Amino acid sequence: MKSTDTAQPNAKNLLQLDQQLCFALYSANLALHKVYRKLLNQLELTYPQYLVMMVLWERDRVTVSDIGERLFLDSATLT
Repeated sequence: MKSTDTAQPNAKNLLQLDQQLCFALYSANLALHKVYRKLLNQLELTYPQYLVMMVLWERDRVTVSDIGERLFLDSATLT
């Protein structure tokens, strides 16, 4: 039985940019960031500042360490 090119992906196809999960995530991130930037500019907030605000809205008495842990950031970058 003869195999076709579509039956199994070959190395050349797997190395194409459109086949890379990292590129799909990168592209989605750029599109999402563009939308958020327009909205957050009206509030004069950066995206990281917005994330901090979201953490603060979720619960009371949050420490800088709590914020860093929740956002996967070193708390030193939040001061």
